[in-house]
Amino acid sequence: MDHLDVNLSIKWKLYDEIPEVFHKTKFTLRRLKSKKNLVFDISFIEGPNDFPSNIILKLFNTPNFQRELEILQILKKQNLNVPSILFYKNPYLVLEKIQGSNICDFINDNLMQVKTINELNGNTRHNLLWSINNLAKWFAKLHSNNVISQTIEQESLVLNKSDARLRDFIIDKDKNVIYGLDFEEAYEGNHLDDLAWVCCSLLDTNPGIFELEEPYHKIELINQFIKQYYKINTDFKFSFSYFANTIIEDLNIVIKRRDLSIGNLNKSRILNNLKKEF
Repeated sequence: MDHLDVNLSIKWKLYDEIPEVFHKTKFTLRRLKSKKNLVFDISFIEGPNDFPSNIILKLFNTPNFQRELEILQILKKQNLNVPSILFYKNPYLVLEKIQGSNICDFINDNLMQVKTINELNGNTRHNLLWSINNLAKWFAKLHSNNVISQTIEQESLVLNKSDARLRDFIIDKDKNVIYGLDFEEAYEGNHLDDLAWVCCSLLDTNPGIFELEEPYHKIELINQFIKQYYKINTDFKFSFSYFANTIIEDLNIVIKRRDLSIGNLNKSRILNNLKKEF
């Protein structure tokens, strides 16, 4: 079935299965990249009066519909920047479309021609550090609002976003805020799991560890991200050994996902320039 046939099939499904949203409407849809579920960017040509002209629709192929619904509802009540739920009926979740740029492209586009952050002009450097600092603040708020257990001797167990890739975060330039997307695999675990995935995403996206011998600018951003996080969450303990091992595990997962023929990564090459304490 080709692209047009798939879109037409989905359209008829939407008319039939969620008429509360799509009855007597005209719209276009564009499929977005998603590993497990179907995600569409929908633009109404003639739409319902109580919906915005652009929405995001998630059609779940996995049993995670209820999980994401509940997590979004909780985080919204906590005033965390996440999309608003406009409508839901299993397996459909209709969400506010967040306008802006994903952090992955914003960071990497600005680092292509430099080796260190200091080589950037003042305004670009300021905006880049703003994005990293506010991403750290977003995670600090997510974790501090959702502590499962925490003692002086033990790790801080929190609600983790899971597989926290930079593309899951949008900079809304009009509101000057960062939004987090996709919570279908959120779980309770060590707070460093989320931090390691963010840092892995910094390292493995171009220009990063697979393109450069030493991605110094990415290491600088990682150190800044971790520093800002623990500046806010002062009660959380940083374990360099756990953090380092988790980054390596995550990078090896990425290598397998992309079917890269480079073998397992050398820890020392990546970790020598990371700060050990915060």
